Amino acid sequence: MQMDLRSPVRRVAFAGLSFFFAAVYLTFAARAFWAAHLATRPGESDIQKSIRLEPSNSEYPAVLARNQALSLATLNDAVSNFKIAVKLNPYQSSYWLDLAGAYQLAGETDHQAEAVQRAAAADPMTPHVAWQAANFFLLQGDVSKALPYFRTVLANDPDSTDSALQLCWRASGDANQIFDHALPQRPDLYLSFLRLLVAKQETAAANIAWDHLIALHQPFPARPALPYFRLLLASEQVASAMTAWRQLAQVDEQIRPYLPVSANLIVNGGFEEPLLNGGFDWWYEPNPNAKLAIDTTQFYGGTRSLSVTFNGRNAPDAGITQLVPVKPNADYAFSAQSKTQDIDSASGPRFAIGDAYTLSPYAVTDDLLGSNPWHKQEARFRTGPATNLIFVKITRQPPGPLIRGKLWVDDLRLIELSHAEAAH
Repeated sequence: MQMDLRSPVRRVAFAGLSFFFAAVYLTFAARAFWAAHLATRPGESDIQKSIRLEPSNSEYPAVLARNQALSLATLNDAVSNFKIAVKLNPYQSSYWLDLAGAYQLAGETDHQAEAVQRAAAADPMTPHVAWQAANFFLLQGDVSKALPYFRTVLANDPDSTDSALQLCWRASGDANQIFDHALPQRPDLYLSFLRLLVAKQETAAANIAWDHLIALHQPFPARPALPYFRLLLASEQVASAMTAWRQLAQVDEQIRPYLPVSANLIVNGGFEEPLLNGGFDWWYEPNPNAKLAIDTTQFYGGTRSLSVTFNGRNAPDAGITQLVPVKPNADYAFSAQSKTQDIDSASGPRFAIGDAYTLSPYAVTDDLLGSNPWHKQEARFRTGPATNLIFVKITRQPPGPLIRGKLWVDDLRLIELSHAEAAH
């Protein structure tokens, strides 16, 4: 629509109308500017002036209330002004939290709880607000109300995961309750909770966490779960560890090569797969006097072998072990291929097998000295009536003498023998 301003009267009327609207705008802008300026001053009277200038602005009664809350003498006035602020803007969670703080100082716990809940309802996805709500209810001893707020924290703030889980466990101590009310259904969070329980040696709760993790039917990386197997084996839960290992192989296909192949109970006996340093694969520890390495230039079968280089100092063992589930009162045949180069010692390396818990020895092969091509080391043994887990390691007996040279091992095997085979 176009206005015809050729008439002098119309031009004057348009100019007057424009001036009027400009004056109204400038008046409101000046009022808002002056109110904001007054609110920055420390005096209470200046903030009161800001409120009178802009009575619909929720920030000014909130600023006044914060100042009043610093003085217990004006605490009731602070509560009143926070109420005005939340009435003007009920969607500002900080106002509700400030009101909750004022109620706390006044000793009005019931009103404080209501204000905390209103803050969380006003801003339901912000971790900071949920964290304050969760901690409030923890201080009140109301774990059931606190845990759902921790769910918000865990779902939205990765940096707070460990501290939130610590608080949940300390307050509840019930893994099922935490899974039901605090943990979002995500493998990474379930793994973090499992890691916490393993660190605290809470075996029963860790088993519950593992069951929940598997029940998600979602993929997750295997390596963060390996400490769980160390806990299970340390607490002699061999059958549970074996079941969990198979479950892990179903979740992470990279674990499938670490299941026993055919009748051979030793996992990764040819060292063709990377060493996991956990679970039912090889476990190793750094040893400055016996350096472990995967060698792709020397091997008996496949394309790799394990080399151990002794530097001339004392090395009681090679620092590598595998734990193998077995049956009690059963016969087994062990074999391994080995090659040596210039091993010089009064006590060379040898393979040793024994009960993983009692450390009772079952078999020790001859020690390896000098330089020799690939040849087989063999041993037969029968497990004890209570043995369900054995160790297989490279050791030295006696361990004391100095040793220098290099050893390669490959194609380790452990086969259960039938009664007929054991009799021969």
